[in-house]
Amino acid sequence: MNAITEYLNQYFDELEPKEFYRVIFPEGELDQRDAMTKGKYTGIIIEVTDKKKKVTKTYKDGTTKEVEVPVVYRHSITDSLEEIDMVLESGNFCLAPPLSYAGKERKSENARFLYAIAVDLDEIIYKGDKPQGLYNMFSQIDRAEFLPRPTMMVSSGTGLHLYYVFEQPIPLFPNVARELQKYKHRLTQMCWNEGITTVKNDNDIQYEGIYQGFRMPGTITKQGKKNGTNERARCFLTGQKVTVEYMNGFVEEKYQIKEVTYKSKYTKAQAKELYPDWYEKRIVDGYKGVLNPWSLNRNVYDWWLRTLKSGAKVGHRYWCLWILAIYAKKCSFYDEEKNPNPVTREELERDAWELLDYLDEMTETEDNHFTEVDVIEALEAFEDDFISYPRNSIKYKSAIPFEPSVPRREKGKRLKQPEHIKVMNYVRDEVRKMNNWREGNGRPKGAGTKEELVREYAAAHPETNVTEIARALGVSRTTVYKYLGEKTMEKKKKIPQVDYIYRAEDGTEILIETDKLERIEAEKLRLREYFMEITKGGKK
Repeated sequence: MNAITEYLNQYFDELEPKEFYRVIFPEGELDQRDAMTKGKYTGIIIEVTDKKKKVTKTYKDGTTKEVEVPVVYRHSITDSLEEIDMVLESGNFCLAPPLSYAGKERKSENARFLYAIAVDLDEIIYKGDKPQGLYNMFSQIDRAEFLPRPTMMVSSGTGLHLYYVFEQPIPLFPNVARELQKYKHRLTQMCWNEGITTVKNDNDIQYEGIYQGFRMPGTITKQGKKNGTNERARCFLTGQKVTVEYMNGFVEEKYQIKEVTYKSKYTKAQAKELYPDWYEKRIVDGYKGVLNPWSLNRNVYDWWLRTLKSGAKVGHRYWCLWILAIYAKKCSFYDEEKNPNPVTREELERDAWELLDYLDEMTETEDNHFTEVDVIEALEAFEDDFISYPRNSIKYKSAIPFEPSVPRREKGKRLKQPEHIKVMNYVRDEVRKMNNWREGNGRPKGAGTKEELVREYAAAHPETNVTEIARALGVSRTTVYKYLGEKTMEKKKKIPQVDYIYRAEDGTEILIETDKLERIEAEKLRLREYFMEITKGGKK
């Protein structure tokens, strides 16, 4: 038993793999096997076997080469969860994202509901043979209230997977998915802080998307397969299910999830009249791809393939291959003039599998090999959703510097802010004649500012704490602290409260007298401000 599993086993109840997935997918949530019920969906398991198959790669000069790739199976997770036992018996590497899908293809466009946000946490700090980073993480959860408490944790061998399971699954409409992705990026950054992991640079944090699947509990770990111990990933119940409001309370307002339902200004009848071409393709034909794709020449794909081979390095190998799949999709649309020879999915797969050995040869430590699973996951980026993936994000994730073929205008030659304002005002007043543009804009009279709302609620509910105020008003706890301040919070703490029980790391329960709560809350505030500072990206 590794040190992380030993620690979790000491303080929390262990769940069997089937129990773990029942927490994520409650009974009745998924469709029955072979039922195809309207409005019901299934989960997906990716099983990577040790079997190999040969595929033929064709080069531009007409020569061919046979390469071996692993055989991969896809299984649907139905309401009975019987597929869980089946794949565990196989002994293969398996992963399953906490989502439901329409059909068996694991594409983002087929994803229907998100049941949990899962964060992959690696490079945990050790002090001797003790996982000091894990102790510190629970201190940040319980003492500083800096991190939300995960519903479940999975010990994957050398790392952790934190699962925040929602009380109600979230529908993955495009606008909602974007907000969830932004939230998860910030949450991951907060979890990979200097008190928990050895990573000192934000570029080395393992950011994953909301569609990412992780090693299934009950399957063999990397170390278990390598050293022959047959060690398995194990899961533990560490908290309750969460709500969007609870999760929002731990991040700044700009990262919060604000839309959990799809909103449109028009009905289908109105959209049919306003956008007849869109209606015909989307509603009548049911087309889900990109409606008006641009044709990017395949030379861009070939350029990145060459760049990857010369610039990829450990810590960014996966992202370099992932970006190759994005460029393949960008260059996959036929255009007689701009792109007469588009990149195909088959060509991408051949190139990706051929790169496997090259990328694995960069491995510096035995626990960080580049594997078939990394290739499979990277190929998932060959989707319409990533067509507009920005250049700056590509440079950031790949850590490969490159300059655009058409450079941006030099800063010294751009318009200054006052000049921009004059141009915009001229267009508004002289071109569009918007003389009444002020009418109806601004904050509605009597609506109240956030400061007023926070202060009024705190005055009307003197017994509430910061977390409860934030949840009630739908703002972050940072906002509550900002407007109430330490003095106001000190007055609130003078109200008689019950004694406070603190659970120490060794499981001991300590009874703290009421008069000590003031110092405890002040220390929580100090720690929270400290952790917020070191996870903003500037200081690590």
